[in-house]
Amino acid sequence: MRRFLHRLLPWLLAAGAAFFVASRPYAAGVPPPPACNTSVDPCERLSWIEQVLWSRDKEAIPHLRAMAAGDAHERTRERSLGALVTLGDSTAPNVFFDRLAADKAPSVRRAAAEGIGILNLPGPLHRLTERLQKDPQPLVRAECARAMGRTGGVPAEPFLSIALLTDPSSSVRALSAEALARLRTPSAAEPLKQAVQDQDQLVRLYAIRGLVETVVSASVPLFTNVWETTDDPEMRLEAFRGLMLSGESDRWRETGLADQDERIRFLALQEWISRLSRRKDIRLARDHEAVRRIENFLSDKSRGIREIAKSFLEKQGLRVKPSGFIYIIQN
Repeated sequence: MRRFLHRLLPWLLAAGAAFFVASRPYAAGVPPPPACNTSVDPCERLSWIEQVLWSRDKEAIPHLRAMAAGDAHERTRERSLGALVTLGDSTAPNVFFDRLAADKAPSVRRAAAEGIGILNLPGPLHRLTERLQKDPQPLVRAECARAMGRTGGVPAEPFLSIALLTDPSSSVRALSAEALARLRTPSAAEPLKQAVQDQDQLVRLYAIRGLVETVVSASVPLFTNVWETTDDPEMRLEAFRGLMLSGESDRWRETGLADQDERIRFLALQEWISRLSRRKDIRLARDHEAVRRIENFLSDKSRGIREIAKSFLEKQGLRVKPSGFIYIIQN
């Protein structure tokens, strides 16, 4: 059996090499895509797109633009837009804006809006706001909201605020909140505060995140209320992030260090260690109160917390060694 396998191995290697060579038809440049025929399945053209993506050959960009703009098959137009995004084609924004405005297929309009946002394409804001307000498909409207957060700037804020408070789709409302957080306009604070009462959990979460990124000081009472009343761990985490950025970070750090949520303990410990580390002129002694407290986190059930405590103590000149699944300071 071993002798048979030994004789078979060269044949297998030769066959594998031939397959590898055959699977790389574009080493000398990308040929034109197969002709479009509305009566046949578009698999050949889709396969061509996948091979272009594999080779990352930008010589295919003109062909992809033409296919995105005029191919008879919805899937081919959608995939062509995605390929243009992957290849980083930002020099022909009208290919994307025209598909967003005029394509009959929701999947293509969604892909166009996604490409506008990812490539940060310049263009008239109204071409996005019109689709945000009027497109019948929530996925298209949601992707327009995301793109406006990346490309629209301050003028996009009123349209996103309206979508946040009035759109019937929770996905659109959530991504509108996310976009407002990216814009960081103080005028978005009021709609974001209203959205914290939204019936959808994801919208509430994104609204809290938006306030953390936008207007912390004016939102402290809201963060405090969320912290004290909600049982949702994600909402508690975002509220805590906001409270840690307020003027009472010392108070909330102490609260966070004792919390059951390891992510909150990590944020509190990270902030404390960061503050201590900024005092580069002082090295803390073994019997310092801060060292003794941080030593307790060497046995925390969270590995990330144990590691950050270990790293800080070692920078203070202390020798820390493993003891099972935890660490201890070596005397």
